[in-house]
Amino acid sequence: MNKIMEKIQMSERERENAEIAYQTAAAGMVLLENNGVLPLKEKGKIALFGTGAVRTVRGGTGSGDPFNGGLSGGGNVFVDQSPRYHIHILDAFEEGGYEVVTSADLKLLAEEYDRRKRQLENQVMHTFVFPEPLLKEEDVASAAKQSDTVIYVISRNSGEGTDRKLKGGSNDCPKGCEIGDYLLAVQEKENLLLLRRYFKYLIIVLNVGGVIDMCEIKNARPDSILLMGLAGQEGGRAVRDILNAAIVPSGKLTDTWAARYQDYPASATFADNDGNSELEKYREGIFVGYRYFDSFHKEPIYEFGYGKSYTEFSIEIKDFKEEKNIFRIECEVTNTGCYPGAEVLQLYVSACNTDIDMPAQELKAFVKTRIMEPGEKQSVRLKTTLKELEIYDEDSGSYVVKKGIYLFLAGNSSRNTQPAGKVIIDEDLLTRKADAILPLPGKLEEYHHKNCINSEDFYPELPEIKAGRCFLAPKETDAACEKQAVITYTTDPDYQGMLPYEKTEFVSPKKVVWQDVLEGKASFEELAAQMTDEELAALNCGTGWGVSDENNPVIGENSESVPGAAGETTHILTEKYGIPSVVLVDGPGGVRVRQEYEAFNLLTGKKEKRNHYCTAWPSGTLLAQSFDPKILELAGKAIAKEMKEVGAHILLAPGMNIHRDPLCGRNFEYYSEDPLVSGIMAAAFASGIQNSGFGVGACIKHFAANNQETNRSCVDEWIGQRTLREIYLRGFEIAVRDSQPLAIMTSYNLINGIPTADSYDLCTALARGEWKFNGLIMTDWNGGSSSASKSMYAGNDLIMPGGNTKVREILLAVKQMEPVFDDKGQILFSKVYEQLPFYEEYWNSFHLKADGKERCTAVLGEGHRASVEGERILVDNAPVYTEVTDRYEFLRASVKPAPIKSPLTIHMAELGKEGKEIIYYGEYDRRQTICRGDLQRCAVHILKTLQRMVCLNSERDG
Repeated sequence: MNKIMEKIQMSERERENAEIAYQTAAAGMVLLENNGVLPLKEKGKIALFGTGAVRTVRGGTGSGDPFNGGLSGGGNVFVDQSPRYHIHILDAFEEGGYEVVTSADLKLLAEEYDRRKRQLENQVMHTFVFPEPLLKEEDVASAAKQSDTVIYVISRNSGEGTDRKLKGGSNDCPKGCEIGDYLLAVQEKENLLLLRRYFKYLIIVLNVGGVIDMCEIKNARPDSILLMGLAGQEGGRAVRDILNAAIVPSGKLTDTWAARYQDYPASATFADNDGNSELEKYREGIFVGYRYFDSFHKEPIYEFGYGKSYTEFSIEIKDFKEEKNIFRIECEVTNTGCYPGAEVLQLYVSACNTDIDMPAQELKAFVKTRIMEPGEKQSVRLKTTLKELEIYDEDSGSYVVKKGIYLFLAGNSSRNTQPAGKVIIDEDLLTRKADAILPLPGKLEEYHHKNCINSEDFYPELPEIKAGRCFLAPKETDAACEKQAVITYTTDPDYQGMLPYEKTEFVSPKKVVWQDVLEGKASFEELAAQMTDEELAALNCGTGWGVSDENNPVIGENSESVPGAAGETTHILTEKYGIPSVVLVDGPGGVRVRQEYEAFNLLTGKKEKRNHYCTAWPSGTLLAQSFDPKILELAGKAIAKEMKEVGAHILLAPGMNIHRDPLCGRNFEYYSEDPLVSGIMAAAFASGIQNSGFGVGACIKHFAANNQETNRSCVDEWIGQRTLREIYLRGFEIAVRDSQPLAIMTSYNLINGIPTADSYDLCTALARGEWKFNGLIMTDWNGGSSSASKSMYAGNDLIMPGGNTKVREILLAVKQMEPVFDDKGQILFSKVYEQLPFYEEYWNSFHLKADGKERCTAVLGEGHRASVEGERILVDNAPVYTEVTDRYEFLRASVKPAPIKSPLTIHMAELGKEGKEIIYYGEYDRRQTICRGDLQRCAVHILKTLQRMVCLNSERDG
């Protein structure tokens, strides 16, 4: 156990989870290079250089940072220096008994780092960057006289809202400083060459969240390179123990590391690389990551699935066989080296001689061995099914295993495999019907590649299996995307459906509460039928940013606030129906809430100091590099315990978008360039949370193709049907199939012209229709370009963070609503966000128009009177305003305009009853775009998810 931890007061849960964070961090670290310098001795003199050695980056920024205080802010900018955590490499080495000969200089560097970072207090979404200093030759020479071994730490950070660049820079840095990002800064290049010149042994630790350029690093001829990643609160301790073999490295890369950035297929157009951040065309199609590099013969620096160990392994293929359309490769793995270690076996399939484009190979399975002692052997079985060979055939609108020759390969990386056997498919095999979703709005030219071979001399020595003869294709069912009728459940026998797709079902009027549903005395639909439109809309929306008692937290009487939570569902149905509120918290890096706060104790009537010290976990990419679903499940169970402790119900994680391009600012949150890895890891993490017995759940996100942060709310991503299904949706499908997460969060972006939250195809036809998802679907916060009413029809059940604005938007789509005026006869203006000068007007269904044929009357309150002065209508001699300033106009303006504008004139209204009324001209919009049944359907999804949470909690109590 960390000695520093023993000096401060920590709960047992904190200690237990810190130990798990340490284990999971170490499991995903990848040894990229080693010429025998590693492992280090357990103690001795060592030289450390690099800002990352003394201010190690534990994780990315934004919602993926559990220590920034959450949406309420309040995170201590120096939280990483807390003795509760063991983040920094320097501290870890000194605690472990090493004499760090550069310690004094590093601590001086830390002081300057902290001085600059101090300016960022409460800037939740900001990514702090610090220019790497140029090393002084006399300091390097002095250190080299004391130790022959140096560790140079290269650190990077990124986060939500901004993509990475080839080279960085920000207002935090002095003018003229070069900031490394994908590429090294000039200071880093010179530092490496200087260290190489003076030290016998040069070890590089990459404290980075994603791919960086390796060419200039390798130019310095380092002896060893360790990809530490963003390793969470115990990262310093974990990297020390990997370097000295207290824990053996066994991670593998979940991405391809290219020789240069331009080798990535999307690099020319990614984000605003081409000057266009409005439209992103996925021309590379299915050829993402290793699928591209292997198919088009691009030589990477490090291939997908690559990673070294301190030992060596041999892999012998013993058998290849098929039974009931399940293919198995039996392997024997032997530790042939001198250290303990674990190996990851990977199964790839290459589809040849098909009549459709195919990548050179695709990952179909992986298995991690146990830790094996030198000389130890382990039998490993890799398996996949005939169905897993399917591709999406756009011509037939179905998934098909194509006629062709399938080569099965096994190995320990995508480019270090050996053939195991061949499978011959004599005819196309239909596996399932699946109509097209989200069709392209225009032409998209995609990359093409086929694996063509001469079948006669194609590995004639390999065992050959003819498969598919007994394969039973499913019956052709109703099209997945056919718009289904929506049922409105009504207690009014005279109610008539208003829209073509609306059907009605009468429900006897009776009092139904939540407990009746839980006890099986009433159905979800019966409960929803009793609710008013206003109650349904409130249930389908969050209460706004944060939680309702964010600034006035309470404890006691079975109540405890969760300051810093991302949001919650409504409280207004608790008293009448007994429906509880649900608290949602970020996120991918751990439970993100305020760590310390004062709360009012309802029992004692006094204020008390409270704390929620939650764990900062390794990033998603680092966890996935373990290639061990058990690691993800272990982390999920530990996080569930923290959720229960702080009073949170749904974790807004895991993030599982595909690493399409290494410059995506949130890649650190996500798992891989490969959908199989992403899906399996997400399912394991969600299962860990939901099988914990604490009655809490996971929300997989961002559904789908949230692959860039630049213009993330408005970018339209054109993706071909096959690419969308096989690459960007496949991981979500696996996660739903294998874990049934409580929730899915849609993304900000548009896909093929449609905001994802407004897509019936995604939310209903695909997730619920094809995949049989049975949880709730929510928007990301503010929903990007989506609209709340369209989201209701699409089946996006919960609008987050919601608030009165979204409730009103939904109601306006269901029925006509009268405008709301204040006591001066002016349209009511209400703030959208308390902290921002943005307002909304409550004209509702009435549209103010000078030539309007309809009238709407505002009655002035006692003591107020309207008058006319010239063309202007005044109340109490003051103007009456009619509209708000558009928020985007407000933000763009150098001189900020007034938040409300457009004084009322006699062209838009007249006075009545001697100035006691203002009669407005205009027209009512009586169009109904969604029905009450849409609201009920979404409400039922939310209620069923609440019931699942009760059942998950009951399993533990039982």
